Amino acid sequence: MQITGANDVDIMLDEDGQPVSDGNGDTALVSDDECWLQDIKNEAMTEEGELFYEDEEGDASYGWSLLGFMQGEYDDFTQMEIQQRIRSKMSKRDYIDAGSIQTTVNFDGHIYHIRIAFRRTDSNSEYNIDIESNGVEVIVE
Repeated sequence: MQITGANDVDIMLDEDGQPVSDGNGDTALVSDDECWLQDIKNEAMTEEGELFYEDEEGDASYGWSLLGFMQGEYDDFTQMEIQQRIRSKMSKRDYIDAGSIQTTVNFDGHIYHIRIAFRRTDSNSEYNIDIESNGVEVIVE
């Protein structure tokens, strides 16, 4: 399986992962930053092996599998594992500067709060992804 590249075009999805209409009866499309950010959001919400057509394993596979962490005990080791998982999964995208990936993980006793900040390899713009155990939001700053 090939992940979305920096210059790809894809079907635009709404918050529920459903295709969006362009108003003329066709499916709306996303490209450039909007496309790969949508793909990262989808991958963050996906479990490894969830896609029936997946042909990769380990860090190369699609899906971050964060749900398993969020159903267990939270401690410093869990926090480090989450940070490492995210760094490994994001680093497989050659257009993301792996050295710029910064992840903070907080748990308030009920909900996980994860913030990922990173840059593209060809830009100084900072991108942020906010993940809570009840959803994912992509923020570009």
